[in-house]
Amino acid sequence: MFFLNPSFLWALLGLAVPVAIHLWSKKEGKTIKVGSLKFLEESDSQKSNSIKLNEFWLLLLRILLITILVFILAEPRLSYKSENSPITYLVEKSLLSSSEVKSLTDSLNNTAEVRFLETDFPEYQPEIVKDTLSESPNYWKLAKEMETLKTDSVVVFTNVFVSGIKGKRPEISKNIHWINLNPGTAKTNLVGAVKRGNEIEKISVISAAEIFKFQKGKQNLTTSEIKAEFRNIPVVELDTLQVQIYAEEEFQTESKYIKASLLALEKYLEQPIEILNFEEENFNSNSEEILIWLSEKSAPKTEGKVLVFRKDSLANSLIKKGNSKNEYYLTGDLNSENIVEEYFAEQLLEILNLYPEINKEAAKYDVRMMDLALLKPTFGEASESSKNRDGRDISKYLWILLIILILSERALARVRKQ
Repeated sequence: MFFLNPSFLWALLGLAVPVAIHLWSKKEGKTIKVGSLKFLEESDSQKSNSIKLNEFWLLLLRILLITILVFILAEPRLSYKSENSPITYLVEKSLLSSSEVKSLTDSLNNTAEVRFLETDFPEYQPEIVKDTLSESPNYWKLAKEMETLKTDSVVVFTNVFVSGIKGKRPEISKNIHWINLNPGTAKTNLVGAVKRGNEIEKISVISAAEIFKFQKGKQNLTTSEIKAEFRNIPVVELDTLQVQIYAEEEFQTESKYIKASLLALEKYLEQPIEILNFEEENFNSNSEEILIWLSEKSAPKTEGKVLVFRKDSLANSLIKKGNSKNEYYLTGDLNSENIVEEYFAEQLLEILNLYPEINKEAAKYDVRMMDLALLKPTFGEASESSKNRDGRDISKYLWILLIILILSERALARVRKQ
């Protein structure tokens, strides 16, 4: 048996407490003067011995209670021997749409352990996986979890998707080999449509190892044809986007460039944008429209998104994310040079977020890849704590024993009036 938190064993020094209480509770006998001894009966020595024996058991129960509680805090484990498999293969599900990869994993499954590259690493099923288009796995998080696999070596078949790199690069001790089986061929997928009356604008995404871009195509369709063709694809009804702008006198230049950028986006996107100028006193705080607040004063609270002027000389872009979900900051003064050189209109487009449903659908087809060398976690020696994590947890049995001992101690203490 070993303990995951052996430092708690120092609490065993507390065993001295019930022993000290037991010793101190023994009081010296009182001397009582009597006139004659003939009326005193001889005491029963057997009964006296029984009293001492019962107090001993009470002391023993209290010592056991403290010992069991300390053991529970130290997280005991029972050691056992486990044989590691020599090699384990992990395959990303989306690779199985390729018949070559499917054949490879089926053949490996007959000779070695094969699992899916996802949480808990479920065992590979030889039947065809229908849902091969799924969210990219979090490679670094899963790499950290690979430490728990009972295997000497891990081989990972992966797509190396950029979208699967999240968080901080981990440091692991497991021997992991990453193999990129992504063919890297460009694919075009329909991800949505924008409806303007009877005219429909199809939006597709072209994605490959190094590119991810949208393309559009227009055609006239009836309502029934639209429903039939775009049954599982989001269709957005075109509506006028309203933007409210409040600008004080010293921010008139910024206001002019923002309006010009919005008009350019309106023309490029063929999306009607209505720009509303308003006075501070008639602002509608319940509106979900986009608010651009060009003032040194604090912006009013609103249900929609808000772009607030907050100068920041250290910012690497003209617009940056604020402290809350719908808050953005304009980090500097605008002029004819920086709005072009820093692509101000494109940054403004991210705030507008015109078609969130289509963007979400498009994200499923993002197959951009990163360099395999940059994907690999940092290799490090296994820590002592990670080495000692194997073993059977016996804490629940100690809890049961603790409850039994508490009930026994209380019952005995009540009888002995201790």
